[in-house]
Amino acid sequence: MTYTYQLTNEGYVRRSDGVRISTYDTPENPNSNPDFLGYLQWRDAGGVPVPAELPPIEQRRAAVWERIKAERDRRASMGVKVGAHWFHSDQKSRTQQLGLVLLGQSIPAGLQWKTLTFTPPPVFVTMTPALAVGIVQSTAASDTAIFTAAEVHRMTMEASAAPQDYDFSTGWPVSIEEEANEAGIQFDASVL
Repeated sequence: MTYTYQLTNEGYVRRSDGVRISTYDTPENPNSNPDFLGYLQWRDAGGVPVPAELPPIEQRRAAVWERIKAERDRRASMGVKVGAHWFHSDQKSRTQQLGLVLLGQSIPAGLQWKTLTFTPPPVFVTMTPALAVGIVQSTAASDTAIFTAAEVHRMTMEASAAPQDYDFSTGWPVSIEEEANEAGIQFDASVL
């Protein structure tokens, strides 16, 4: 009997008689299932499997929206630029920065604040009430720009007939990562 095969999105191929065949195969754990070996032989002889059926468009949209939100959240924690320096924007740093604003003129004189840099050594600047306010304002502006970019991506992706193919890698505000890459420096995300 001659079979045909259909790819799936779940780690197996479906043979024309309904049998599901696992495609898990690694050098460490080779798949020696005779049905899998038959599939490979069929494919190597020129057989082309039927493409996998796409999940419903609502599921594809939801999956891409989750990836867009993850990128939005990643970018929100990649720092904000104030003047010539980048400052941390993770949740702990945001709390500390709000505390500095609340301190106002009571910020300890000469307080050194670590900036976010591309490469060692670390750069410290003297924290002032004006700088603290500037960081908080830049964080608010950055959050707004990143949120807006994510929403534009969401609307564009949802209007697409093939949301799973939507590329949302561009159209975001410039981050420290892009600034480093433009300077020819491989950005190390562990500094965040």
